[in-house]
Amino acid sequence: MAKFIIEREFVKNVKRFGLRGRSIQFRLKQIPPNENSLLWIKGAIREIVRYACDKISAEDMIGFTFCSKKFSRGEGYLKFQRADSVHFDDIWELISSIYQSNSVGLSTDTFCLEVTIVRPPLGRGRMANNKYSSFEEECAARQGIVCIKNVDNLCLPRALVVAIANTTDDPDYQNIRKDIAQIQYKKAKQLMQEADIEIGRNGAGLPELEKFQSHLNNFKIVVYNYGSKGRDLIFEGDSEATLKINLLYYNNHYNVITSLTAAFACVYFCDKCHVGYNNKFDHKCVGVCSSCKHSPPCDRGQAINCPDCCRYFVSKTCFDKHKELGHKEHKTICEKIFKCKTCYKTVRKGTDHKCNSYYCKTCKKSRPDDHLCYMPVDNSSPNLKDFLFIFYDLECTQDKKFSELKTLHEPNLCVFNQRCEMCLNDPLEKIICNNCAVRRQILKFSDVIERFVHYILEIKKRFKRVIVLAHNGQAYDHQFILNYILTKTKFKPEMIMRGSKIISMYIDNVTFLDSLNYFPMALAKLPKAFGLKDNFRKGYFPYHFNTLENQNYIGPYPDMEYYGPNTMMADDREKFILWYNENKDKVFDMQKEIVTYCVLDVDILTLACLKFRESLIKAGNVCPFSEACTIASSCNKLFRRNFLKPDTIGLIPRHGYRYRDKQSKIAIEWLIWEEKVRGINILHAAKGKEMVLGGLSVDGYCAETNQVFEMMGCFYHGCTKCFKNDRDKPVYNNGDETMNLRYENTRSKIVHLNQLGYEVIVKWECEFNQEKNSDMAQYISDHPLINFAPLNTRDSFYGGRTGNIKSHHKAKEGEKTKHIDIRSL
Repeated sequence: MAKFIIEREFVKNVKRFGLRGRSIQFRLKQIPPNENSLLWIKGAIREIVRYACDKISAEDMIGFTFCSKKFSRGEGYLKFQRADSVHFDDIWELISSIYQSNSVGLSTDTFCLEVTIVRPPLGRGRMANNKYSSFEEECAARQGIVCIKNVDNLCLPRALVVAIANTTDDPDYQNIRKDIAQIQYKKAKQLMQEADIEIGRNGAGLPELEKFQSHLNNFKIVVYNYGSKGRDLIFEGDSEATLKINLLYYNNHYNVITSLTAAFACVYFCDKCHVGYNNKFDHKCVGVCSSCKHSPPCDRGQAINCPDCCRYFVSKTCFDKHKELGHKEHKTICEKIFKCKTCYKTVRKGTDHKCNSYYCKTCKKSRPDDHLCYMPVDNSSPNLKDFLFIFYDLECTQDKKFSELKTLHEPNLCVFNQRCEMCLNDPLEKIICNNCAVRRQILKFSDVIERFVHYILEIKKRFKRVIVLAHNGQAYDHQFILNYILTKTKFKPEMIMRGSKIISMYIDNVTFLDSLNYFPMALAKLPKAFGLKDNFRKGYFPYHFNTLENQNYIGPYPDMEYYGPNTMMADDREKFILWYNENKDKVFDMQKEIVTYCVLDVDILTLACLKFRESLIKAGNVCPFSEACTIASSCNKLFRRNFLKPDTIGLIPRHGYRYRDKQSKIAIEWLIWEEKVRGINILHAAKGKEMVLGGLSVDGYCAETNQVFEMMGCFYHGCTKCFKNDRDKPVYNNGDETMNLRYENTRSKIVHLNQLGYEVIVKWECEFNQEKNSDMAQYISDHPLINFAPLNTRDSFYGGRTGNIKSHHKAKEGEKTKHIDIRSL
């Protein structure tokens, strides 16, 4: 019986991702009498975490919020992270520390937990070469989409009649699609009349869709939201019809989808899960039987084991189907997939299978189960072709005031240089490049951001990669770009942030970077740092004089205060005062000065960045801007590409080498307790290495008693108590496995070990957690193998005084307290 109550489940906007997420609020039930309250609450929270993570994909982002009426310092939270990286130990440690910092005890009366799940859009924005800047442009270019061109409010019925004609192979389809002799309009009006539907001036929405679906009961209407690659549905009819009408919706307009794969740019599209994918074996469809691979999933009956492929099937029908040849298939499922008789892993025939090994995503090859990962050598080379660099700077007015000291910055000037592979080394004076056109552009007035962004979105179609750089763009210039993109375009940029600062931002094939992350110094110091000529010395400009009123000002130099001398360093201030006194009697032309100043800044940035790039390519064959986003990542790339030797620097597992996963830690705790209870010596990972018996790794082995000890992790072995529902649905990290198949494999392993003559002692993870009491927990924590475990290398990253040993100590009479600090060189 569950230890928690779901109070409510709702949809919320998650600002961090700019997406809508699903939130679930939990409350703990009352603790039963005679139960250890701490262990009971810990078990309840473990159930909540398992419940929240059970039915989501590994790529989904999940965050936890903890609240209590007793919290005096606000609610606590665990930041958003991928679902496959969530560990209960981290959550429990955080909850414990929050209660400790608030000086209160855990209580089911006041504690509540909220879980928020966000499913990011399918695909990677940073590497996609999206050549389309608008809905209309992309629909016109996609072969799988028919654009409905109307000037009335009937785009929905028009789209429906076109889709029906396409689905039913109507011989008049082309005429209907092109609206020859207004046939599309006439059929749309006829459909509205038959369905008894009137469409208002604002067009059709969900009520009209439901009415059309009720009328068109021979079809199933599905409406996809544009920009989500098919994952986000506006409407899905409740009809069971096999004929489908697929529509694409954006900004109050409907178009027709004639091919889902062409419309969403993928090789395969599952219309049951609404997911596009490119590898046939990557998708784990809930509408397909995980055993026989037929649709719909087979009903469970008497399980049958196939002697040929050694796999279990849920019924006689399921078994028969896996022996049948599918449509356009040359082999049966039995001939394609088998279970290894040694290690019990499901394998596709034709793959290079090795027992007790798996494909390591870090090493990018098949490695033994107990292998150690090392930092990989980088054998790639930078792509030095088909790119465009854009260097820009903004000047802003500050007319609008928030308060006495705060003003709103609004760009009124944008100067940018662009360089491609053809003109990279040409002098600044060259105006036109035969490949990338005008090399310097000056944009003025209040719409400079709109024009600049539209220019980038247009020119990105001509190049494989566009890289946009600004000095201190992370905190200033790029912020204006981001605001416009989020509020005025369809794009959802992928970003790496440091607080509110933008380290990198990706929009399709466009990358926004900050040169300050490569050379952390003021722009004025770049000419000297990179050996530029004297005529590239940065000048001075009266920022506070840049107002709407002064745009056409011509007259004496503005007062010194407009230049902000009090914000300058002492040496710079002295140089400025000297410069100002020499020039204050000259004529100041606002438009001339602001353009000259901004052009000089952009020229300095352009030359410095290109010189830095050239130096790094010559020194280490690394392009810092196309292969990295900071000087640190550039140096890491250079080291791995030029100096790193194979298998020299280990990648330390999350919980250290002994506890490479959560399961191994629990197993060792149980084996330590079993040694005490049984009075025997058990060989296990904490004493050296896991034993391999009959080709199978086992958690523990006692030679004196010939006993094998196996701790069964509930998720990895298909626990029937913890995972009661959806046991025939594919698990998120392996499309060929279900909870039932994992459970059958576990039983097969135990039978195999028994046949070899070993007595197998089995303990399930959930059972051990329930049995653990205070005496057991105390014994385990005091045991040398736990208490004196090897140092965790990751602990060395805790810096300064953040990791205090004791939070409070009251000195006794005559006692002195000391603080030890280790200083790094």
